Amino acid sequence: MTYKNTPAKEIINHEQMHKMETELGCVFREDGEFAEMSLDLNGYSEKTAPIEGVEFGFYHGNIAELAKKVATVDSSWCEFFTDEAAIFCGFVGGEAVSFCIVDEDEECLISCDGLTVGSIGCVGTLKAFRGRKIGLRMVDLATLYLRDKGCDKAYISYTHIEGWYGKLGYKTFARFSLL
Repeated sequence: MTYKNTPAKEIINHEQMHKMETELGCVFREDGEFAEMSLDLNGYSEKTAPIEGVEFGFYHGNIAELAKKVATVDSSWCEFFTDEAAIFCGFVGGEAVSFCIVDEDEECLISCDGLTVGSIGCVGTLKAFRGRKIGLRMVDLATLYLRDKGCDKAYISYTHIEGWYGKLGYKTFARFSLL
């Protein structure tokens, strides 16, 4: 299976692709509505500027309280926001206003022996705080975190906002549609 926008250096794990197609009920195709994206972390550097009044870091508060905020962005994500998840956030006045889940060792379409892939998923910002680049800064810092943890690549799955992630250098290597 080849894709017009697939960088030549990206190697897709077809066994994992089949597993995702089965679990997600999707089919990978060039003109799909959702994208799988990756970024080589070798040499990755910070792309966004600090934002006054916004701090970033991992969430250590009450997960049920955070889940209420997550539900206002996408209620289907709540099941992934658990005490075991590494949740990176943007904080204003000590309150989480932006969030994502970070995984330092993702098994995904581009996983293979000798390659460590980290992922960033369920990225959201509360409606009242959108338009201030908090989410993009958060993903930039989470990407730096993955680089610093020794990941070779960063992976974004199941997105329809390719241009937004592209601002940080993420590239689409596959697309899919739900059945």
